[in-house]
Amino acid sequence: MRKSDKKLDNAIRLHLTEVCDYALEHTQGFLWLTHTVDYKRFPSSLNVRCAFQPEFLAEAIQNTPLNSLIQDQLRSAGIDIQAKQICYTPEAIN
Repeated sequence: MRKSDKKLDNAIRLHLTEVCDYALEHTQGFLWLTHTVDYKRFPSSLNVRCAFQPEFLAEAIQNTPLNSLIQDQLRSAGIDIQAKQICYTPEAIN
């Protein structure tokens, strides 16, 4: 990973951490989020995955403001992503 990629990854993590902290407090069933990226194809390769408790997943997909929040946070870092780059997934709690 190049030094510029590392700086970009740190910025992505910083902004997504803010989204995660907000969602943990304000979004029912939200568990965590993560991202993957191939910097050779950035920003189209950036994908954000949001995990929810299974019983809250359908509601989250329909009613959550997370897409806008994620896009706004990343946009403030100069990174534009499309809604299709954000996915929601169920995650069972043991």
